[in-house]
Amino acid sequence: MASAPWDPRSEALNALRTIAADPQYGAEALSNAQMLTNLLKDMLPDAPREANVLITAAGAGVPAALQGYLAQGMDVGTATQLAAGTLAERTALTSDACAWATSSLATALLPLAAPPQASVPAGTAPLPAGTAPLPGSDHPTMAPQGTGPGPVAYGSGAVANGAPATPPATLTAGRGRVAGVSLLAAACGAAGALATILACAFSIVHFYNTDGTYASSESLFSLSGHGVAWNWIGIVVAAVLSAVAALLLVASRTPWVRAGAAGVATAFGIAVIFIFAGYQFTLGPVSSGSGPGGAEKLGAFGGLLLLVAGVLGFVAAARGDRAADASAPSAQG
Repeated sequence: MASAPWDPRSEALNALRTIAADPQYGAEALSNAQMLTNLLKDMLPDAPREANVLITAAGAGVPAALQGYLAQGMDVGTATQLAAGTLAERTALTSDACAWATSSLATALLPLAAPPQASVPAGTAPLPAGTAPLPGSDHPTMAPQGTGPGPVAYGSGAVANGAPATPPATLTAGRGRVAGVSLLAAACGAAGALATILACAFSIVHFYNTDGTYASSESLFSLSGHGVAWNWIGIVVAAVLSAVAALLLVASRTPWVRAGAAGVATAFGIAVIFIFAGYQFTLGPVSSGSGPGGAEKLGAFGGLLLLVAGVLGFVAAARGDRAADASAPSAQG
């Protein structure tokens, strides 16, 4: 049984062209397996087979090998064949998969290079202009380099020669949507840390006279007596560490660091909620001479924000979101 055609709708090739054309990524992204994994996860959700092969090729150094061969003056067809052979030796991919991957990467890396036209056996119709045969095969696989109309075969399927690749704006918009999760997580973390510290500074307990009238109020910071500082030291440390975690959610590009930061925010958020909930239910009733002053509600809200920041941080880390890429000229994964 013949295997399914590779990239019949040229979605993978268009994705590679889009990444290479994006000034924030460029051709370097095609050589970075981790970065390519993050990008193709969103760009090729319905083509996991093609995405996995391209990621494997990137990890095996195919883009760098292609660029090295061409820098030596080698023609595109020969460079593609050599790179496909090296990929087959280093991986368990089939020769068909290796040939398709190297051809697609060569097309994306060299959009202006016209691949050589293979010799046509007697009695065989010539290939359409701008295509080259699959190394070791008679099937044309190289993408068209011109802009004229006419169908060109990719594997066994046909697509329009002039079909535009996914515009770079689509990639930028998709990255912006994902980066927004990290930014939202960082904003919730910062707001939660601020609310937690303010809760320590605002009135947390009211004192009343014997007749039930208000007498005075104190915050965790203003409580006096031996050892009372321990009432707020742990809370403030948790808030500061949560603020640092919120910063890491935006600034770090290392997945495990960002997942760890999300875990810190989640853990401290839960702890802060329980601490201030305890104040809420242990400072009364008013008939005993004291009662909650209101800061415990603000503290619990701050803990809730930290918890939300942690959950959003896990979501962003799982999706490969790197908010720092929104402002960086290039990412190195």
